[in-house]
Amino acid sequence: MGRRYLMACLFFLQCAAQWSHAGTMQEDLEWYRQSLSYAKIKDVELDSFLKSPEDSIGSFRLDPSNAPWAGNFFAMENGGIAYRWQSGDYPKAPLTKKEIKELSPIAIKKLSPTEKWDLYVGNKDFAATQHELKTRGPLREVPPVENWEGFCNGVRCAGILLPEPNFSVVVKTGGGVRIEFEPADLKALAGASYFYVEKYAQIGSPMVPDSPVNRPHPAIFDLALRHGLARGKRAFVIDSNLGPEIWNETVVGYSRQVSEPVLLNAIEQAKLGGALRVSVQLEVETLGEVGIKESNALTKARVANGELVTKISTGYDLILNPNGRIVGGVWHSSKSLNGVDFAWFPGGRGRDAQYADMGGNPFINFKTLKKLFRESVSPSCKSIFN
Repeated sequence: MGRRYLMACLFFLQCAAQWSHAGTMQEDLEWYRQSLSYAKIKDVELDSFLKSPEDSIGSFRLDPSNAPWAGNFFAMENGGIAYRWQSGDYPKAPLTKKEIKELSPIAIKKLSPTEKWDLYVGNKDFAATQHELKTRGPLREVPPVENWEGFCNGVRCAGILLPEPNFSVVVKTGGGVRIEFEPADLKALAGASYFYVEKYAQIGSPMVPDSPVNRPHPAIFDLALRHGLARGKRAFVIDSNLGPEIWNETVVGYSRQVSEPVLLNAIEQAKLGGALRVSVQLEVETLGEVGIKESNALTKARVANGELVTKISTGYDLILNPNGRIVGGVWHSSKSLNGVDFAWFPGGRGRDAQYADMGGNPFINFKTLKKLFRESVSPSCKSIFN
């Protein structure tokens, strides 16, 4: 399975129409302002970033303290988060009491994330696992699961909003069964929990069948890079495919070159609403998929040093008024499908359990999952959950 080409997500295909809006500069600016409150980034200096396209930060990448962690999208056709990633299969039926009693410690260790979860919370019928297999996974009959379906959007959210699991967490059931949640297990459960997210803002709209293309306004995307990422140290997510598929990847850095201003002629001024034009050549650095076993170790430092980063070359013109203030923008044309289709900013908690009517898993409680994350990170990180 390709690392990037199957990362479209059911979540956005279901909800794209609900969130679609024209990518005008003012509308996208309001959406961006809304996202700042999620990230607790003050926007007092926001206007100064619009006064000029110049920036002393020509290139930037998040450091290990604020880089997102990397995870896998757990393909639903393989079982999703009910996939036994250490043995390469998924359960065909719930474990019986007899089978549970006969499980060796090694066999328990190799259970899927949801099977471990069901044992932990006391779901005797393995409700969370059965939900994933029958509602979102390979046992779903209508519509049959497709090879692109997974939890890439949820993993991107969780990687930004939760600290990275550091150590395995060992718990015991009421019956004394010892269960070990490894970091990859916790990342998988978090990705499912964030399949639906509490807070969400979006600039631009996805390319979907029977829907027009509305890319983010270039000036506001430029703002998100310089103000939100470089100044606010907050990652966000883009769809990096300009076609009908959705490839969710987290923006972790960029390299940006701005040309000298060029005076627009009278026709261009009337059309573009400004007096000057600067060209921005941009390389966006994104984090996509990593293998499940690779995600079972710490990844934030590897993201920060560029080891797990992909680069996307793109660009746009920014339109300036006579005083040099940004008042508009136009994306450069591209023959490649790689680019920025739309961008989104998550916040808050995972809300998958509250969307059971849309396929969410009601048996995975975010508050309980949060406790496992707390136990997996260092004590200094506990304040994150207050």
